[in-house]
Amino acid sequence: MFKIILALLPVVFCQLLQAGEFAVSPMVINIEGSRNKNIPFEFTIKAQKRGRVALNIYDLNQIETGHMGFVAGSKSNKDSKANWIKIKDREFSLKAGEFVVAKGVIKIPQKANGQHLAAIMVEEKQAKEGKDGITVNVRYAVILKIDAKKNKSKRIRTKTTFDNLSFSKVEGGWEFSGYFNNLSKTEGKLNAELQLRNKKKKLIGKLDLKTLSAWQRSEDGSMVYPGSRVKIFGTLPENITTGAYQVRIKNKFNERNQPIFRRTVVLKEEIGTSPDQAEANGIAGS
Repeated sequence: MFKIILALLPVVFCQLLQAGEFAVSPMVINIEGSRNKNIPFEFTIKAQKRGRVALNIYDLNQIETGHMGFVAGSKSNKDSKANWIKIKDREFSLKAGEFVVAKGVIKIPQKANGQHLAAIMVEEKQAKEGKDGITVNVRYAVILKIDAKKNKSKRIRTKTTFDNLSFSKVEGGWEFSGYFNNLSKTEGKLNAELQLRNKKKKLIGKLDLKTLSAWQRSEDGSMVYPGSRVKIFGTLPENITTGAYQVRIKNKFNERNQPIFRRTVVLKEEIGTSPDQAEANGIAGS
């Protein structure tokens, strides 16, 4: 029996993605318009070789690593963007070198507010058999970034929390981690810095905290989407001795300073966690 692998290409905000037998452009579509009106959108699919593609609506959820998770849209789920989006044609058959313009409309509900994400998944209908009897389906995610601000002149309120500080001794230093929660209705870039100070408040070391996705892409900050909870971490390379220290975490979200998180910790040769998650929370509003 052949193994089936669904290869989902990483979400990279670029204008063109080409792999397998098709090229898709653009890969990100910004949508803004009046509520309860059909707002059109379109993108181009070009065939490198003869084949067929199918289009389906997916909801996007950011997982704790900072990467995007895709869930098939469902009209039975009132929160699914499948209730917002209609696609004119769900399948296309293309000859080599031929291209089509896929079209759809989106209707933003009257009560919607803030920023939302959805995706149109473009999937090759005919799977390819690769080496070792493995079958690969290539899928392309066209990201829809939907801006549903009720009052465009009014800035959306920023609200964030930080909790679950933990630390452990690792090879080459000490690794610190925690969870950043974006309770706002807008996406933003997070720049987080951890400072370690001794009992005399002298700075012993500092490090950036980022999501796994941001570390992998060598980005200078972490993108955090509305309603997401992400794990941020980093390692102090210095040879710091065990003992009591004060941790200060400075979070800047969308260039806005968030309350400084403070916690006294005792570094020892084992994993440690903050004693009280509720105490560890820092909430910001602006």
